[in-house]
Amino acid sequence: MLGHLDGVRGDVISDLGQADKDANAYRKMLNYHVVCGLLTPIPFAGDGLQRAVDWGLSDGLNEDNAKIDAETRENRINHYEDGEKQMNGMLRDTAIARGISKKELDASPGEYEDHLQPKAKEWYLSGMAQADKLMGQ
Repeated sequence: MLGHLDGVRGDVISDLGQADKDANAYRKMLNYHVVCGLLTPIPFAGDGLQRAVDWGLSDGLNEDNAKIDAETRENRINHYEDGEKQMNGMLRDTAIARGISKKELDASPGEYEDHLQPKAKEWYLSGMAQADKLMGQ
């Protein structure tokens, strides 16, 4: 279940980043039309000035979107690291509650280290993959 929830949350993080990039593109388009609407009537120079404005706005848009991409990537990494920590903590707490000693938890080879942890991670990743598939990715 945790994998499914984390998969959905990861998709939301990506969607929020894309929404920020869409807002940037909209602002660029508005700025272009406001500024270039004033430049168009200038004889001989209007077209060249429009191109300069477009170039400057596009450059700024690319920089802003690169920052959003980096922030989105960092948010997704932190989210998945937190999810794995939460999964491992829940598994460890459940194992202790069911009578596995702390010494047995850290024993390798051992049931917990070699079987339970890998199986829990497999199910966690399977849940994330299924959530991605159900959301059309």
